[in-house]
Amino acid sequence: MKSPSETILLFSLSTAETILVKRLVSSFEIETVPLTIGTVRKFVADFPEKKICLVIFHVDVQHPRQDRVIQLIRDFVGPRVPFLILVPKEKLAETKKLLRAGADDFMELPLNENRFSISFLILLEMGQATTRPRTTKPLKTKDETKGSSEFSKRLFSYFQEGLSYFSPKSLIKRARTEKISNKWQQVRKLGSGGFGVVWLVKEIGTDRLAVAKTPHSPYMNIRVLRSAAILKRLVHHPNIVHLLEIVKESGKFILIQEYVEGPTLQQLLAQGISPLDKEAYFLQLVSVISYAHMHKILHRDIKPENIIISTSGQVKLLDFGIARDLSWQPPDKSSAGTVNFMPPEQFEGQSCIASDVWALGVILYIFATNAAPYFQQNDQYPLDIDTTLESRSPRKINSQLDRNLERIIMRCLQKDLAKRYQSGTELLEDLRTTLPLFGRGELLPQ
Repeated sequence: MKSPSETILLFSLSTAETILVKRLVSSFEIETVPLTIGTVRKFVADFPEKKICLVIFHVDVQHPRQDRVIQLIRDFVGPRVPFLILVPKEKLAETKKLLRAGADDFMELPLNENRFSISFLILLEMGQATTRPRTTKPLKTKDETKGSSEFSKRLFSYFQEGLSYFSPKSLIKRARTEKISNKWQQVRKLGSGGFGVVWLVKEIGTDRLAVAKTPHSPYMNIRVLRSAAILKRLVHHPNIVHLLEIVKESGKFILIQEYVEGPTLQQLLAQGISPLDKEAYFLQLVSVISYAHMHKILHRDIKPENIIISTSGQVKLLDFGIARDLSWQPPDKSSAGTVNFMPPEQFEGQSCIASDVWALGVILYIFATNAAPYFQQNDQYPLDIDTTLESRSPRKINSQLDRNLERIIMRCLQKDLAKRYQSGTELLEDLRTTLPLFGRGELLPQ
């Protein structure tokens, strides 16, 4: 018996958009079906064997009630199928209404091909996991790929390399409150914050541990998907916490991430860290930030609480919840972040790549002096803090500190962006060139 075919439904896509989608799936056994609101109901009824794993809808500028159309399509395909909308600039003001109607993610037109490709594959893999029966084997590529473009071959190779991000055996079902996606059993609550709730979970049947990050509201789904896209771009760096899969439950997208056993850097600072470990941790941290910056990823919330040190001494950077991918989106104008690790421009809603360098400078300052450059208890109202405070010279606290190390720290903490390192890569290069012994435990105090 022929297995159910996986299908992508296309609504009102242009010729160029349709060609792009077909290029992206040319190495897969997936069919694309163009439909209209008048034919979707009949298609679903006539072809129950089709496994719909993604819907892509081009918003019509002329149609006054596109939210109602989206709602109707959502009713026909069901609540679990990922739904991506392409929004012309003229309709961007209605994006929230369109998302509330049933869409999961949106792309502004004209399309940024790289950005679209990442989001497309994230939603597609999630849709495959959602719709594929447990008895069905994971999706395989075609035996022959001669007709596929070099672009699609490279893209397929990139996303198949390394980890498996979304388990093809994961069925998304309505589950009891103590289970997630009928696959992950909640073990204990790890914390909560403005984004949502974080749980330690274990995979039913294998007892593999993971971390589940559940947003407070479905309205935060876009933020979850943006975080997933960023984690997927950075997956090849060893100091990134890996994304295992993303599931949808009760209308919310939940990130299932690698569980790393070990304390946070904040906890270690309270206990005391040896000079050798400080330097080793900082080099790993700058390495991953440099890698992110080379990919035009801005983290915006680098702080000791978001850094875990594994039992083997490996640094793992967490929480890309407010990160931005500057390759396709501009920095937003919010002042989100953690006050004592934010540079002046971030308070003003003008974050840039160099903003992360400031946070690295604060951490290195703490390592060098066992004190923060300054401290303000005003996380709730970052716009009201005093941005005129000047960081004390580290050598005023520790007169034995190497002068070149002090120079590097103070350059990280320059309020004038033109005088600050422009990226983690620039900082790392100066550190290695000027202080080749950094990493041996000889330059930072106990």
